[in-house]
Amino acid sequence: MAVSTDSVQTDDQPPAAGSAQGSAVVDPRAPRFGQTVTTLGFGAAGVFDVPGLVYAVTAVLVAAVVSGWRLDAYALVWRRVMVPVVGPPAETEPAAPHRFARVLGAAGGTLSSAVLLAGVPIAGYAVAGAVALLAGLAAATGLCLGCRMYRQVRVFRNLGLV
Repeated sequence: MAVSTDSVQTDDQPPAAGSAQGSAVVDPRAPRFGQTVTTLGFGAAGVFDVPGLVYAVTAVLVAAVVSGWRLDAYALVWRRVMVPVVGPPAETEPAAPHRFARVLGAAGGTLSSAVLLAGVPIAGYAVAGAVALLAGLAAATGLCLGCRMYRQVRVFRNLGLV
């Protein structure tokens, strides 16, 4: 589906006044870019024993979630640096599953940061490594487990079980 970037609500723009959060759409390449950065950040932190990288990536993830996606550094870099290089999106997809997955990544990063601050680096890096592994899987293959979890929870909600 070809769309103009002027009429598309993208993941890096706050929703317009009165619009539903669930109606936002995203360029499918943007989440993969963020997943790649998350993988590299958390992976390098574990390999080189640099807890500051875990804290920095976690801060970026948490800032986006807490601000309602208005302070999204990944989206800013995607929009300002990458889109001029790769061009506008040829298609879009709903942003909600990707946002749910990002919330899960932020929760994992927060847990990892807390464990690292508590002085248990092996466990802290293990949690960061798990988040990096899942983000890397999504970036490399398009198989986003957080997105799939979002869809499953929605099925249970529609059935009245949740």
